[in-house]
Order: sequence, then C-alpha cells, then structure tokens
Amino acid sequence: MTDFTQTTLVKSISECCDRHKLSYNNLSPTQVSPGVWQFSAVEMDDDCSRHGYCRQQRYYARELDGQMVLC
Repeated sequence: MTDFTQTTLVKSISECCDRHKLSYNNLSPTQVSPGVWQFSAVEMDDDCSRHGYCRQQRYYARELDGQMVLC
C-alpha cells in the first residue's frame, strides 16, 4: 500500500473520478478505514450536464495496484 501525502491522495482520487465521469471538488477526503477514503463528487450524467439536475453524493475509494478505484 502506498503512503499518500494529502496532495497525492487528492490527485489519485481526482484521476479515479475522471475515469468514472465524476466531478470531484478536490477537498480533502476522510479516511473511514485503513486504505479506504470517503469523498463527495457529482456524477456528470445527461441530467446534470444538459439540464443542471446535479446531485453531490458520497463515494468511497481504495488503492488497488498503485491506483485508486471506487469501492
């Protein structure tokens, strides 16, 4: 498991969100258990992108093979 600094943790979560079409505000995530991080993001689906019906939700991520993945 990688030792993340706050900067690298936010960057890793941001890259994970980009892969899943989530808009992440780059605020500090909360560690909820060893290696698992909670953060808020908005899914950029058609309702959000086209109509402005956007909803911020909680997501969880963990490290797997050197990169963050959604739980």
